[in-house]
Amino acid sequence: MSKEAIKPETPEVLFYQDNQREEKILEQFSPEQAETIKAKQKILSSLAYFIGRDFSIPVELNDPGAGWHWDFKANIIRIDPKDLLEKPMDFLRFVIAHEGGHRRISRTEFIPMQEWQEKGFSFLMNSIEDPRDNNFVADNYPVFADQMAVAYEPEFDIEEKSKDKALGQLGYTPRFMQAGFEYIKQWYRQRQNQDQKISPDLPPEVQAVLGKTLESASRSWWLYPAKAEADESEDTIKRYAQASYRVNREEIWPEFKKLVEQDLADQKMEEFIKDMQKEQAEGSKKEPSTGSIPQELKDKLTPEEVADLESALDKAMSDQEAKGEAGEQKESASGEPKSPSEAGGRPIPLDSLPPELKQKIKDFIESLPEDQKKELAEKAAKALADFEKELNEEVAGKLADSPEKKEAREQEDRDNHAKEPGDESVEEEKDGDKIEKETARKKSLSKLRSELERIMEKDQGAYEKARREVMPIVNKLTDELREIFRERRKVKHEAGHKSGPKISIVKRIREIAKGILPMESRAWEKREAPAEKDYAISLLVDLSGSMRGEKITETFKAVVVLAEVLNKLSVMTEILGFNDRLYEYQKFKERLSPEIRSKMGTLASEVQSPRAEWNDDGWALGEASARLAQRREREKFLVVLSDGIPEPSSAHGGLAYDLSRVIEGIEKTGEQKLVGLGIGPNTDHVAGFYRHHLANVGLAEMASRLADLLKELIVDYDKF
Repeated sequence: MSKEAIKPETPEVLFYQDNQREEKILEQFSPEQAETIKAKQKILSSLAYFIGRDFSIPVELNDPGAGWHWDFKANIIRIDPKDLLEKPMDFLRFVIAHEGGHRRISRTEFIPMQEWQEKGFSFLMNSIEDPRDNNFVADNYPVFADQMAVAYEPEFDIEEKSKDKALGQLGYTPRFMQAGFEYIKQWYRQRQNQDQKISPDLPPEVQAVLGKTLESASRSWWLYPAKAEADESEDTIKRYAQASYRVNREEIWPEFKKLVEQDLADQKMEEFIKDMQKEQAEGSKKEPSTGSIPQELKDKLTPEEVADLESALDKAMSDQEAKGEAGEQKESASGEPKSPSEAGGRPIPLDSLPPELKQKIKDFIESLPEDQKKELAEKAAKALADFEKELNEEVAGKLADSPEKKEAREQEDRDNHAKEPGDESVEEEKDGDKIEKETARKKSLSKLRSELERIMEKDQGAYEKARREVMPIVNKLTDELREIFRERRKVKHEAGHKSGPKISIVKRIREIAKGILPMESRAWEKREAPAEKDYAISLLVDLSGSMRGEKITETFKAVVVLAEVLNKLSVMTEILGFNDRLYEYQKFKERLSPEIRSKMGTLASEVQSPRAEWNDDGWALGEASARLAQRREREKFLVVLSDGIPEPSSAHGGLAYDLSRVIEGIEKTGEQKLVGLGIGPNTDHVAGFYRHHLANVGLAEMASRLADLLKELIVDYDKF
């Protein structure tokens, strides 16, 4: 149990709970533990209401050890009391924010029922939706971003437990499960600004599907509304959810489904083997020499393969009997323990069988009569569906609204619409005694919202205020650049070669018309390397006294645009400020964490310091260029934002720091692309210093102009 002191962080929250149920849950704990659970529950309830923007949603205790869950139908968040005792508050805050995020942006009502029923589809949706929800929470509430590691790194332990469970329940690790976990891991790597490298120990077929779909998955989990958009319109929230779903359904599911189909084929083999076990357990009246293996199959196997299969069957049966003796069997419908034959046998670890043997068993299954194949297919589908249901509940059950729940909810809606007219008046009369309580509750919500806003944003300050204002620019530019990156990564083929793996028919026809002989042909195509390049971008901001007032305010918003966009795109970025010293706000390789954002929030205040008397831009530019030169990226950009001519301090005077000479030295190497931005009117002097420049940039358009410049640098880098 955590020794952390629990202090109320918010005013008391009004919500309806199943008090009788919660009292029974709390009875399982000591009075001291129960008090701790209730105190933490109150804190977490407030956060859930704030993030989810639903001040009527109950946050109730779940059964101990049952995990965390948002119930779609009842609109209830349930939290695990064991976690409240054992986990640190950083973990608890992030998980409740995650659940509140689902309430805020996760929408599935438009997904057809039959799609939920497709094996593997709900797990795929969960594997993408959880990262999408986390991105929304972390980007719109940066105070939670650093708590992701506390909450998600333990989740990768759950993957190992799920694999163990799969081996015991199915006899193999489903490919679709491995792919789903890999999406989550790759999202996490992306959030940590790490390269996306598919785990090499995954099966080749899983790696192949991930290679084809990972880019789409990344695009899908970045499709979420900004906080302002979510606040303003439910329709906007739904449109983002639908856009993410379409990517999942149209681009990822066709490939992901192939893994499910391969898993179903393995499961049919497991069901076939379990049927053989069942026959063996029932004492089938076959000749002793034939055992439980059908003679038709035996005829197709080598003696060694027969021995391998019989050995695997015997081991599975002995394991099953050992479990039976230990009283660990599942119960039958009558409540009595199942016999090995009733249980249908124990799964055989498929990896224990040679590949050739497995393929022969699969081929034999395909040769069976249609009714037997259908029966095996139904058993396999049910086994995989049952496992997926458990997997969703244990790992990512926050989104998956199972077909059964969805169908029950839809039936309830139909029943409500079919009510007799008199029923409505009865309901109104029944709810009449709640009006006074509801009115009082609503009066308290306004005060509660204001207090929560203060609590949530007290550490975000200037950066978050600027960020909210420029989020439309950030979202638009991020989407545009991500699409550009996606197009560049596509593999293309170009003609014009004397040899290659394929030939351009159109070009060869034209050559024939011109009388060009085959040995002289240049119609062969070769694979063209993707055009994507890697970038390192340094932003150097003038913090001298002349930048005071509206200039630094608007420049700061522009800096926020660049920081947010490049962070989302995982582009190496450094943000520096200068007067007579250099200020580090974000260094290369640093993630845009809440601490970095908080530090950047002080950027504008530096123009008020005594140091702001000087503008040592020659020296500062040289320092920034030297730092950029150490980067290994192929494309290096250095963007300087300034409003005045150099006024160096005594520490950085002299020819060595002359701005023109420093710029000349940088441009001579050709390794860095240097761009100067003149902030505000009367900044034509930047044209005299910088070959690539934008002068007289209006303050009101500062953020959008820097956004356009960033896009131009990435799209048209060859012209620099």
